[in-house]
Amino acid sequence: MEFSEYLFGGIYLSACRFANIERFASYVTDFMGSDARADSASEAARILQEAAGRLDSAAESVLSTEEDAERRLIARDLRLVAESELERVDDFASVEERLDHFGPQVQSVLVDLGLDVRDAPLRIVDVFPEPFHRFGWSAFAPDLEDEENFDIPRGVYFRRDKLRPFYSEALFAHEVVHTVTGRIDPDIFAMGLEEGIAEILGTCYAGSSILSEEVLGNILVHGRHGVERPKLWSVYLNHTRQASLLYDRFGLEGLAELIRRGRKAIHDAEHAVLTGQVEQLDLPRGKTDPKTSRVLDFACRGYLSTHVFSPLECLLLLSVRKGLTVERICADAGVDLTVGAPLLERLGAESALFVQDGDRIAYSNMERYLHAEEESVAAIIRYLPR
Repeated sequence: MEFSEYLFGGIYLSACRFANIERFASYVTDFMGSDARADSASEAARILQEAAGRLDSAAESVLSTEEDAERRLIARDLRLVAESELERVDDFASVEERLDHFGPQVQSVLVDLGLDVRDAPLRIVDVFPEPFHRFGWSAFAPDLEDEENFDIPRGVYFRRDKLRPFYSEALFAHEVVHTVTGRIDPDIFAMGLEEGIAEILGTCYAGSSILSEEVLGNILVHGRHGVERPKLWSVYLNHTRQASLLYDRFGLEGLAELIRRGRKAIHDAEHAVLTGQVEQLDLPRGKTDPKTSRVLDFACRGYLSTHVFSPLECLLLLSVRKGLTVERICADAGVDLTVGAPLLERLGAESALFVQDGDRIAYSNMERYLHAEEESVAAIIRYLPR
């Protein structure tokens, strides 16, 4: 296993507090060196704990800069990753082997839903075939038209350097849904609602047959609720919200029927969603799936993606409690009082998470959010790595 595979696998198994997965992974890779290796989950955990210790070597010191606060928060996240069930990454020798094992199971779930995704072989490549070689995607499913115009054999393509435990299995489940519409009317551009339907039928429904709700929740939080990430990922989230509206009305069967009808029907359905005419859609009504519904309720409706702060702000907020003084909060957070006091005053006015009366916290909602985190799969109060 590459060390990065243990890192990403642990991220999807943990309630890490960072709000941008690429920045976090880049920071860790730069700090540890791109040649970091681990022969087992236990070795990876040891290396992660050592890295956390080096990052936060002055744990008792008082912090005064964003850089020092960032190191402390990243160290905390690395410890969470190290303490996760990393041995689940060792269940297979590689991510490619994971995909070979779980791919047929995912396809079987979708075939049972009436989607013929059997003719979608997995293809792992170093570079996507032209003219798609310019794109930085992790995976894609070429259409029948791509096969005819560019001589690209059908299948689901993964870039080797983008493979990640758990995430790649969920992504295969998403991409394989596109292979159906890609055969029906490949001349029509996908995107739009089709992405949301593929997220529900593929990632959430078929994905739930092989992945836990915890892992799926983290995949969606880091993939769809990240901050200062490419706009495309928030577009995917919004289309998943559109599709969840149809899922609530028509169930799995209604979404599957749209896939079977093809992209024109899907674009027409998106028009109905955008114009408030959902009830006029002529779609069959079928059952929902409890696990899929819980994942969607969390990722599309329940999760708060807006409480993201700078590292220093985040450290201070995590120590805010009703009745505490500014001096006590700064001491508990390990932040210099001369730096923390003005930050807290501004945070109280801007975040609406607490009200400061003089040098004391009069009201606070921080306790409620931190209590909710204890039972959630993901952190609610997050920091943005620089």
